[in-house]
Amino acid sequence: MMLEAIEARVAALAERRARQARSALAAALKEEAPRGVSIEERPDGVALAGRGLRRRLFDPALRWMVERARR
Repeated sequence: MMLEAIEARVAALAERRARQARSALAAALKEEAPRGVSIEERPDGVALAGRGLRRRLFDPALRWMVERARR
């Protein structure tokens, strides 16, 4: 019983830490996003959204943001 309580607490702490990291990354990327690119915070991570993103991946600013989001 005690081990289960510890595991539940650790899982809750890990989830909270993941949410904080996701929020911090989303906030940083929102400040640096090029025009026409929006940042969406999702339960599984952070997503870049906007028209023509695939075509715009050759834009150095956008490529840098994608690499930063992957880390």
